[in-house]
Amino acid sequence: MRRLFRALIAITATTGLVTACGGGGEANDNATTTGGTFTMAQPGDPGVVDPYRNVISLEVSALAYDGLVNVTPDRKVVSGLAETWQTEADSTTFTLKAGITCSDGTSLTASQVAAALEFVKDPKNGSTLYGLLVPTIPFTVKADDSARTVTVTMEKPFGFVLETIGRVPIVCAKGMADPAMLKNASSGTGPFTLSEVVPGDHYTFTVRKGYTWGPNGASTDAPGTPSKVVIQVVANETTAANLLLSGDVNLARISGADQDRMTAQNLKYMAITSRSGELWFNQRDKRPGSEAPVRKALTAALNLDELARVSTSGKGKRPTAIVGSDPKPCGADTLTGRLPAHDPAKAASLLDEAGWTVGADGVRGKNGKPLRMDLHYSAGGEGGPATAELVAKQWKAVGVEVKLTADDSKALSRAMFETGDFDAFLVGLRFTMPYQVVPFVSGQVPPKGQNFTGVDNADYQRLSTEAVRTSGDAGCALWNEAEQALFGNVDLVPFADLEVPFFLSGAEAQTDGWLQMPIPTSIRLRSS
Repeated sequence: MRRLFRALIAITATTGLVTACGGGGEANDNATTTGGTFTMAQPGDPGVVDPYRNVISLEVSALAYDGLVNVTPDRKVVSGLAETWQTEADSTTFTLKAGITCSDGTSLTASQVAAALEFVKDPKNGSTLYGLLVPTIPFTVKADDSARTVTVTMEKPFGFVLETIGRVPIVCAKGMADPAMLKNASSGTGPFTLSEVVPGDHYTFTVRKGYTWGPNGASTDAPGTPSKVVIQVVANETTAANLLLSGDVNLARISGADQDRMTAQNLKYMAITSRSGELWFNQRDKRPGSEAPVRKALTAALNLDELARVSTSGKGKRPTAIVGSDPKPCGADTLTGRLPAHDPAKAASLLDEAGWTVGADGVRGKNGKPLRMDLHYSAGGEGGPATAELVAKQWKAVGVEVKLTADDSKALSRAMFETGDFDAFLVGLRFTMPYQVVPFVSGQVPPKGQNFTGVDNADYQRLSTEAVRTSGDAGCALWNEAEQALFGNVDLVPFADLEVPFFLSGAEAQTDGWLQMPIPTSIRLRSS
């Protein structure tokens, strides 16, 4: 259970929608130059480029590994390793393209794809993709090498097979048999191969000639395709900005004060969206948050617009759904107008009606017990302390006693999934599909489940159960209703999304909206 949580926390900082801004994002073949090196600055070492064992390296591994299908920036499902697919209520059959080869020159077979999927779907193998990209609903995989087909049959209908199982990066037979080799090499079908690893400094990928099975048949023969892609570890953002301006780096995340220098030079940028502010109330053990009127009162006491401004240094926006990336899988705004509006007087009235009255010391209490909230927040977030202090100030204004607790990642996980000792948490979980939130807001509490705040919302459980086995627009309608049920009961309070720009210099690229790494076959080096 904590594995999925850690993956979502990691993805919060490393994923989102990326679209070219500040001058357009389509590659212009007339202004490109074939060959050369595309260098991307990364603030931390991605570690072993093994998509099944290291979620931090997922965006990097996209260079060397393909999925059965791809998703375009506007969320359309297009071909990948599979040239066609047929989806029914509980099964999907993928037909592989002919002529696909692994980086070691061997042919990719349906049996190899099935073996990779069998590995990641088994929780005993501890893959970081389990629960994140691979649904926890049991499924079987059947391969037919002669027909080049892989059939996935779900134990019960599931509406996001293409967007999840279809996008699992496939590790070839050599890498499956010897995962230790992935420390210094890759074993996939992708357009690049890992050719050099210098831990803490850089990772070099070399283009594969003859690659023709990218999204919608994209190839590495396109003008402007680099001969190498280098992931350069650059810990200091100002240094990365300087490297961008000097032309020594082609892509870098610049989220601080150096943004102004980039925009002054009219550099194109790509903006990722991540969930930076979200409030979760602990509804377990008869804590204050177990009472719906108290949750509504505590939310009404907060100025969520001000919280969004503080948590994102004025650069964020209010969320519109559980999923933070755009475009959203189901599109609808399920959040606006669903949470209590900022109204301290109404908050005080709701608390009075719930029996929490103001005492002589100004603190509310009921049955001799003070209304005390132990508010935890992530110590690693840039706006975390200021946001927590603002929440405390606004709660104290309506008679709530507040204790602030800063948690590092280990303490945060321990409080949520071991001790359960908190009243509220400020933490942004990065959901990219609506089904991913289900185990966090329904089912058993830790250690038997992931429902760390003990949400028990009958409407959500009913609607999400039906939604998970319904595909298309009908399924989305159910997911949207389910989210509205959560927000209407104030089971969680999203209040801030942040767009973080990735600036480009001497290059153009696109992404699919899930990983911060550009779609490998979209990378183009510019001659001017």
